Amino acid sequence: MLGAAGGAGALLLGALFLVALAAKERDNRFCVSCHLHDEKFGRLIALAPGDLAGQHHRKDATVGCIACHGGADPGMRLTVWAVAGFDTLKFLAGAYREPTHMRLPLRDAECRQCHTPILHKARADGAASGAPARTDDPSDESTFAAEAVTEGRGGTSYHAIREHDTVRVTCVGCHTTHTTDSDVPSRFISRTRVVPICRECHKEM
Repeated sequence: MLGAAGGAGALLLGALFLVALAAKERDNRFCVSCHLHDEKFGRLIALAPGDLAGQHHRKDATVGCIACHGGADPGMRLTVWAVAGFDTLKFLAGAYREPTHMRLPLRDAECRQCHTPILHKARADGAASGAPARTDDPSDESTFAAEAVTEGRGGTSYHAIREHDTVRVTCVGCHTTHTTDSDVPSRFISRTRVVPICRECHKEM
């Protein structure tokens, strides 16, 4: 009887701990207190976004570190917590070193939590109604639907060109989150990162 009660108590404490952790990790300052990314945090909360993470946060203030780095499914969520727990033990033992790269790289699943579908259908009063194609502003997301109809001919959308459907490139392969060598009009796509990827197929670029 006592053993069963003790086990139930341990499970309850564990569940309460995970609930508290899930709430606390939504505080970006909690993340930065261990992961020393002060510059990235500054760009995240800046009024004028300096990177893609900052642009996401400007559009939706609830989007923070954990929105992308927390895992999109229970399996990855538990893996993130396991890595964090192990790092905490190393920190307490004085053996922790800030990693120089992500041990759990972002998958497309993390992006598709919000970006599904990537291109939305056009409204009846848009290109779908037979309106002439126009050159779209790459920074204006309201034009994405028109690009879907024209398969990229009305703008510069990689995703609207059907021949790209079979190309296997991860989202963050092109849409780098924390790099600063791009801007809003370019959708924070870094040419130095993307052009070599494009040239794998388009040799004459």
